[in-house]
Amino acid sequence: MKVSPRERKLLGLLGLVATVGAFRLLWMAATPPPPPPMPASADARPAARGGRTRGAVAPPTAVVLLRTDRLDDVPDGFEVGRDLFRFAPPPPPPPPPPPTREELERMRQEAEERRRREEADAIERAKPRPPAITLRFLGSFGPEQDKIAVFTDAAGQSVWNARVGDVVDGKFIVDRIGFESVDLRFVGFESVPPARLAAGE
Repeated sequence: MKVSPRERKLLGLLGLVATVGAFRLLWMAATPPPPPPMPASADARPAARGGRTRGAVAPPTAVVLLRTDRLDDVPDGFEVGRDLFRFAPPPPPPPPPPPTREELERMRQEAEERRRREEADAIERAKPRPPAITLRFLGSFGPEQDKIAVFTDAAGQSVWNARVGDVVDGKFIVDRIGFESVDLRFVGFESVPPARLAAGE
């Protein structure tokens, strides 16, 4: 049987339509049906006259158990950082590095030098010192070769007349008598140089 070109086109179109219909049936069979619509709650239903609702709120159908034992669990690899809403003192700074061998040697030398100075100061303070001069030189009189110096104490109650070599107040030795000053040495301190006392002082 001879088929015309027009009939061949119609047969091809019918085959294409049949193929598309078969694919559609297969897709609908493989797709699960949609879930049934949820019943409208009392809040979603329109209110009737007078503010009354048509139905009550449906009670829950399942109870979910709260796992309180999982509240304190921290996942592995999770690091707790600083809470921006919690004020706390900053962490202490890291300790300083230990001193090196050179620094330890320098500190030892400084401590030794400080100890030597303290010992020298203690020895110097322990040495006896000459007494402070409590005399006032009022002046001198007599010939040049045999002058006499006149002294008084700080309060002016005692007066001494002394030549060179005399001891005044048991503590001072007249070493030289000048016109406006005298030189005094100290009893028991022969190595200490004499101190000069001007007239009126």
